[in-house]
Amino acid sequence: MTHWFHRNPLKATAPMKFDFGAQASTPLARHMCSDIRQARERLLAILPDPNQDLGVLLAATEAYFSLLHGFIEPTEGPKQGEKKEQPPSQQPGQDGEMLEAEDDGPSGGASLGAGDSKLRNAVKVKWSNTLGAPPMVMRDMVFEHINMLMNVALWYSKHAAKIAGSSEEVSEVEAKEIHRCLRSAAGMFKYIEDKLLHKLFEKPGDGTDVDSRILQAYTLQCTAEAQEVTLARAISLNHTSSLISALAHETARLFRKTSDTLKSVEESLVNKWRKYCDLKTAFYMSQAHCYNGQTLLNKDECGKAVRALKESDRMYEKAELLCQEYAKTRGPGVSVRPEQHTFFQKLRPVVKRILEKVERENGFIYHQTVPAEVPDLEIKATYGLASPVEYEAPSKSKEWTSEVYNGFKVSTENPTEKKNEKDEPIKPVKEVPIEQTDKDQSSCVIS
Repeated sequence: MTHWFHRNPLKATAPMKFDFGAQASTPLARHMCSDIRQARERLLAILPDPNQDLGVLLAATEAYFSLLHGFIEPTEGPKQGEKKEQPPSQQPGQDGEMLEAEDDGPSGGASLGAGDSKLRNAVKVKWSNTLGAPPMVMRDMVFEHINMLMNVALWYSKHAAKIAGSSEEVSEVEAKEIHRCLRSAAGMFKYIEDKLLHKLFEKPGDGTDVDSRILQAYTLQCTAEAQEVTLARAISLNHTSSLISALAHETARLFRKTSDTLKSVEESLVNKWRKYCDLKTAFYMSQAHCYNGQTLLNKDECGKAVRALKESDRMYEKAELLCQEYAKTRGPGVSVRPEQHTFFQKLRPVVKRILEKVERENGFIYHQTVPAEVPDLEIKATYGLASPVEYEAPSKSKEWTSEVYNGFKVSTENPTEKKNEKDEPIKPVKEVPIEQTDKDQSSCVIS
């Protein structure tokens, strides 16, 4: 049940000191700044290591996001009869609209709404992109939420890959954790696209991680990989060939859809990623036709079975060529030779064995004409299909009270920026490598 997964690198970020100076006017406000800075640092320290325990990551994630909540939404609205406090970084515009004062930062001109915390645009946030596009900078804590949650989702996918490649035979408990992690990652990417993306002050740039096409591709890829686990389980338990064929066909369809989603993105950013999706599409189409051939043989339709197995053999050869192209293609991801990986090598003898069997049976017993058309595959499996786990965001920390919130006196001067402060480049994340059981043949190195 050994698997191999393509993984893009984690996102890197600039440090956030949450140094409001005198504008954090009370001890409680200053304590909140210290708490969220430490929570962010703890989470960032855990993410590069896919070997970390899932419970450790969950605790760190909840701690940070629950504190971040208060920087996105207000803790206390204006009381009846009182004039609503304007964040000093704003000025009234036409028709009573609240407009942020112009700022030299990239997010200047963004407006805060009635449901926004006065702190939402008080801190400059900088993150890299997983695909190599230039770093993104916004003055928006929703942007921070999106990028950090995306990194957590990437960790889930890497943790799943670590378990999948840790031994030749994955236990049932491990398979369930892999499956759950991949579905959870898919749910996080989907949550970002559905619930957070539209809230950004700025329109996302093409080819960046906040491009909806990139988020859709991550969601589809994680869902497809979760289904790979289901498919491997079905094979190991000797389920019917018709079910295995249908699951393989659906898995191939998901990988094809992932590749198609990336088709309109700049080629240099996604070429390697698309090669991965294309080779897995070909691989699972080969598997689908292989097991469909076995199903047809069981129905005494041996001529069609021969044609199905020949198509399976053709798709396998196509997958081999795509594996070679993947290894030669430059771009974010892993440097491997997938055709030498156990997951890939196990299918070829199965295809050859069943093809020889159906040709032999047709020559000695059935004498059926082999059709020119490839037999149709079952469109969709009746059960066993994977889907994203719905993500539930942590609630706001109880540390956020009206007293803490009102202790922040935000002015037109950006509290977290110092005059003449240099904009330091973001350093790539130094990730712990994902070890594979057949690492001598296919060691995974994040590029």
